[in-house]
Amino acid sequence: MVDVSVVVGVHAHPDRLIASLESLRQQRGNLRWECLIVANGGFQPDQHCANLLQADPRFRLLECLQPGLTAALALGCSEARGALIARLDVGDQMAPERLERQLQAYTQHPDLVLATSDVEICGPAWEHLRTDSQAAATGVPMRVDTVPPEQGIAIDIPHHASVMFSRAAYEAVGGYRTAFYFGQDWDLWYRLSSHGTFVHLPETLTRVRLFSDGLSSRHWREQRKIAKLSLACHVARSRGQPETEMLQKAATIRPSPQHQSPLPWDGRRAEGAYFIAEALRRNRDHRCHRYFREALRHGFWKPQVWIRASQGLILWVKTMVI
Repeated sequence: MVDVSVVVGVHAHPDRLIASLESLRQQRGNLRWECLIVANGGFQPDQHCANLLQADPRFRLLECLQPGLTAALALGCSEARGALIARLDVGDQMAPERLERQLQAYTQHPDLVLATSDVEICGPAWEHLRTDSQAAATGVPMRVDTVPPEQGIAIDIPHHASVMFSRAAYEAVGGYRTAFYFGQDWDLWYRLSSHGTFVHLPETLTRVRLFSDGLSSRHWREQRKIAKLSLACHVARSRGQPETEMLQKAATIRPSPQHQSPLPWDGRRAEGAYFIAEALRRNRDHRCHRYFREALRHGFWKPQVWIRASQGLILWVKTMVI
């Protein structure tokens, strides 16, 4: 008997996966959980990761033959045995009380279909960047399909890795849709919104790490396009109109083919490093200079990086003098 199935998609970085799995093993309470780790892209666990997977039978390693996170998540959810499904991304961590607190919300509110919480956004070495929360969050479930469809839903979901949702509701709405290779989460949230209540717990239950080579860092442009199409589908459904055109457009948004001989610089990685560096600089954290160096190495032609890197260097020098 399983209370919660945690679904994680992975295609690389077994060292980052270990941090996530260890946070699962530290969950408090007497709840019964399983973790479905869905590998694609030729993922191979290193020895430490393999030992961890073998040591705990609650971990189940599955192989997805289709590329992309959406396909991996769909497979994991189809194999889930729990009445509830929780998400976690590789490299992120759950607070020890996360599953217990979210499960408690479902126990108290039978009409609940999705629970989320505050999320701490961190850099690769757990440097604090910001905390995503909602000022009006009360911890009380609410209907979120109460605003005009053009405005989406009446709640923001801070991060895909923060949610726990009802498996029955997930299956009722058709689950993750493979047309959405990037940003599959909001398409699902919109469809779940008409099936019950959502709740935002005003406490930090998930810590998310951003990496310069991560999916969100490299493919934020594609995610923005997908977000607009997800909303357009939501609006069309509310009007009783077909989604066919939007789904066809979404299906064309895929990653570009990898070059056989990669260049020594990478503009998209530079953007990811710059985002982390600038967040740290705004926090007056001198560790920003490390990521500015990475951004300059991969995107030396970008003037904004040079300007902000100079400001970061001044901050670093002041810190060293003090």
